[in-house]
Amino acid sequence: MRIRGLIQSTVVTEITAEADDAQAARAMIEEQVPDGYELIQVHNAMPRGGRVIATGRIRPAAVDELDATRSDYQSARAALLAKMPADHRLLSVLSLD
Repeated sequence: MRIRGLIQSTVVTEITAEADDAQAARAMIEEQVPDGYELIQVHNAMPRGGRVIATGRIRPAAVDELDATRSDYQSARAALLAKMPADHRLLSVLSLD
């Protein structure tokens, strides 16, 4: 049986911005997101002083494919998972047979 898995990196990077309000801080975060990355979370904090400090979490947006072939689904899935880098997550599995 041949299967294909879609995987994505779980490596998360943080970026920060400081502004007078949450909307402006988020806009500044969005401007900092590099090509090929996606913004997955924004957290706002307002420490003393009244300015908003936003922290954005980004990760690579790319999705990669892995293939594995074994005699049955269970062993093919195990082989697929063995190929997967530790810093990735499995998004989906498709049987190609």
